Amino acid sequence: MLNFQSIRTTTMQKVPYNWALIENLLSTEVSSELTASFPHEEFCLSEGEGYGYLWGKILAKSEDISSMLSSSDDSWRQRIAQGRLTSDLGHLSYIWRQLIEGLWTDSYREALAEMSGLELKNCAIDIGFRRYNVGHLHRPHTDEPNKVLTHLLFFNQQWSVDWGGCLRILKDSQPESAFQDILPLSHHSVVIVRSDNSWHTVTPLTCPASECRLAVRVAFFRNLT
Repeated sequence: MLNFQSIRTTTMQKVPYNWALIENLLSTEVSSELTASFPHEEFCLSEGEGYGYLWGKILAKSEDISSMLSSSDDSWRQRIAQGRLTSDLGHLSYIWRQLIEGLWTDSYREALAEMSGLELKNCAIDIGFRRYNVGHLHRPHTDEPNKVLTHLLFFNQQWSVDWGGCLRILKDSQPESAFQDILPLSHHSVVIVRSDNSWHTVTPLTCPASECRLAVRVAFFRNLT
C-alpha cells in the first residue's frame, strides 16, 4: 500500500531546517478510499491560545505503549486512562487498518531513516488523526523536545488555496514568515525533523462549513525508557 520508494527518493531540504515534501506515497485509488472512510467519531477539541483542532484516538503498537508508560512523561498514562491511546485498530475500516499496520512496519521506519539520515530504530511511534474545521488553526511551534521526526499525511482530494489550512514551513517563530505553504492534498505528505528552529504552523481555515482538513500525524519519540 505504501510506496516506500517515494520516501527513499525524496531529497531532504536543508532550508530553513531539515524537512521534506513526499509525493505519491499512496496511489490515487487507495487515497480516495481512505478519505471516504476517514474516521469522524470520538474526536476531541484541542484548543488553547493560538490554536484549535480536533484530534482522534492515538494509535501505537503495544510494545511502544509499554515504552511510553515507562517514561517520565505522564501524559501517555493519562491518555490511556482516558481511552485516547490504544493499540486496538478495531474501530477503523479495513483499509485504515492496513495503512496503520504499514506505518508500523520496519520497512517504513527504514525508508524514513534512509531519507532523513536519522537513527529511528529505537524510537517509539504514535499515530494520531487530525481534523480541522472552519476557524481552526495551529499556532507556530517546533514540537516537543523528545520528538525526533514527524510525518504528516493529508487526505483531502481537493482543497482551494483560498480556504487556508496550509501547512506552513516557517523561517522563524512568526506566522507571517512563510518559507513554503503546502496544501493538505492527498498526494502530499511532509516530514519535519524536530529542532529548536523547526517552526511550522497550520494557517487559519476559512473553508466552507461542509469541508474539513483531514490529516494523520506519525511521530517518532526518543528516550522513552
